Parts: sequence; structure tokens; C-alpha cells
Amino acid sequence: MSHQASYKRLSLYALLDAVVGKSVWNTQKQWSFGDFQTGQGDQADATVETARPLGYYFRARSSGGLGGLYDVLGPNNVTVENASFVKLRELSAGYHVGAIAGVGNWDVSVVGRNLKTFTTYSGYDPEVGGGGGNLNSPVLNAIDSFQFPNLRTFTFKLSTRF
Repeated sequence: MSHQASYKRLSLYALLDAVVGKSVWNTQKQWSFGDFQTGQGDQADATVETARPLGYYFRARSSGGLGGLYDVLGPNNVTVENASFVKLRELSAGYHVGAIAGVGNWDVSVVGRNLKTFTTYSGYDPEVGGGGGNLNSPVLNAIDSFQFPNLRTFTFKLSTRF
């Protein structure tokens, strides 16, 4: 959804992007279960009734000593997460200066991209995916496996017409 507004010499533009119903396998979270480096495994505030043994996260007796939420890096219902999101994809503000010393028709603007993501996804960015495999598509694979998230960028733009 995009919105554009202008008033006299000022112009504003905003672009919102949303994805609903997407699931992502968060392998970073799954590795953290195997390395005991997740906040979910912290038992400091647990009571006797709510405490879980370390094997709950890493090893399970029913699988011959392997499994738990780490599950030898097999997707499970804890590490495949809802990755629906709304992003403020782009926001720009521009000002029409006009001619300078009788030359050109100048505009200046500032553009910000990937400014804010609204999501419940626990990884860095729900808009990820691993390439390769049979599908060879990051969009279709939907695996968050240590890819660098989309960059937040700011651009200054100066333009003219003669």
C-alpha cells in the first residue's frame, strides 16, 4: 500500500508492504537449542512444576539420546514460526527548490528504505530464505539460516531538469 501527498513545494511518500500467512524455519533458533544458548532454556525463574530438564531442549530419551527441540536440526513446531509481517518499506520527503540563479529546476529529497518491521517472528528478519536445494529459491525455501537481513538505507537525492 502506498501513499503520496504534496503540499505546495513539499512532497511525501510512504510504502507499506505486508505478508500474511508465511512460515519460516528458524534454524538459528534451533542451533541455539543444541548449544544451550537460548533464553527459552533459562530455568532461573522456573518453579519445580514448570522447570524442564536440559534434555527437553537438546536430548530426548525416546529418540535414543538425540532430539528434543534441537531435534538434530529437523524442523519442528517450535522452530517453524509464523513470519507474517508489515514493513515500512520506503519513506521519502522531497522539496521542490525550483531554479537556482535562473538555471535548472531543482529538487532535493531524502529516502529511507526498510525502516521498520512489525512482526512476532523471533529472528532478525522474517523476509528471508535459503537458496539452493530442489527449489533453488529463497522465497520458496523460507529457511532463516544465518542470511544477512535486509539493510536499512538512507539516501539523499539531488535532481534537476533543464
